[in-house]
Amino acid sequence: MANEPEPPAATVPVHWPRALAWVLYDLASTVYVASATFLFTPYFTERFAERSSIGIVQTVALLLAGVCSPFLGTLCDRTGKARSYLVLATAANVLALAGFGLGGGRVALLLWFFVANFAYNLAMTFYLSLLTSVAPASRAGLLCGLGVGVGYLGTVLVLLSLVLVPPEHLTHAEPYFLAAAAAFLLFALPCLLLVQDRREMPPPSSTGALRAAALQLAATLRLLPRHRALLYFLLGNFFLVDVVNTAHGFFADYVKTVFDAPYQAGTLELFGIAFQPSAAHPDAGRIAFVGVLGLLLNVIGLVFGLSLSLVTDKYPLRVMRGAGLLLLGGLCGGALFGGGSTTGFVFTLVLLGAMGLAGIWTAGRKLVVLLAPPERIGEYFGLYGITVKLSVIGSTVYGVVFDAFGAKPALLAQSAQLLLGLWFLSLVRLPRAVSAAA
Repeated sequence: MANEPEPPAATVPVHWPRALAWVLYDLASTVYVASATFLFTPYFTERFAERSSIGIVQTVALLLAGVCSPFLGTLCDRTGKARSYLVLATAANVLALAGFGLGGGRVALLLWFFVANFAYNLAMTFYLSLLTSVAPASRAGLLCGLGVGVGYLGTVLVLLSLVLVPPEHLTHAEPYFLAAAAAFLLFALPCLLLVQDRREMPPPSSTGALRAAALQLAATLRLLPRHRALLYFLLGNFFLVDVVNTAHGFFADYVKTVFDAPYQAGTLELFGIAFQPSAAHPDAGRIAFVGVLGLLLNVIGLVFGLSLSLVTDKYPLRVMRGAGLLLLGGLCGGALFGGGSTTGFVFTLVLLGAMGLAGIWTAGRKLVVLLAPPERIGEYFGLYGITVKLSVIGSTVYGVVFDAFGAKPALLAQSAQLLLGLWFLSLVRLPRAVSAAA
């Protein structure tokens, strides 16, 4: 691409102990995402036979987090306390995940789900603000690819528990939520203990950190329409991540729904392996089938994310555009083969979807680093966080369209946001100077 700058060689070496601790937090956070996707959503829908409330609660939590994130990211830049804020948000996320394991009624579960989503999304703003404290900007793509790739391992661990444990245990998922909370805390601890904000902080403002952060953020937002590269990237990322958020929330539910008929008929197979109900455990084969597909998706995402770490520093914009196209192909294949050919389903929604998801996360983070001056990385990741956290159209649309028309129309409805995102990304022109701010 003629408009894509050639990043300079690294001038500061990567501090690998801190960098690997930072990468491990991606593993920790995906334990929560996987638990919400593959444990909580099926657990809730099985108990209460409806999906709209999950989509609505997720939407409200993301909206609130999106409103808070840019301000909190700017506050990180003003105070240098990103790690302290990350500790608090992580603690809330772990406690809420453990709250799933306490059981309770519909309202209690939805309340815990709201807290977990809100805390998780705030934590990611603080976490990403620490990226340039563990590696130079010219190696940010390497760390992002490693983080995204290793992060998929968290989902693999959750899915292995679904595939390997006796199926009767999964009808009461409470102990698995408690185990997931413990795993989250274990993998997050190295980052919480070793990584801190090492940037030079601006001098204290006479107006106080909170007011100074608000004034700086307001000035940035006023000038945003002038900085077209950043504006188009944020809009493109908004619509692409909208689809990603929906995929995380409803993948397991979609698979379970569209393959229900062949499963009940006893004809569901994948690569010659039969998945059938039994008299003792009618849902055992379905759980195993969803678990195997989830494992395939996340193993592919792990491998592809690690592979992208080798090229994203050089071609971040190209990687992100290509990832959007792959995800679009996955959506179309998922609707075409859902309930029919399991092989076609694997080679479209699972394969292309995994590659698309990994590419969007990896390249998006790198592009923020390209557009942000080091002293304002928290602010820019806060703006990036708006596009991640306010990408709530898809989850609401999916739940509403599903309840009204069914699973396949709900999946295909996501293609509108995806096409809009690709169009905005086609307008992005990166600055020649990698250190230039938008």
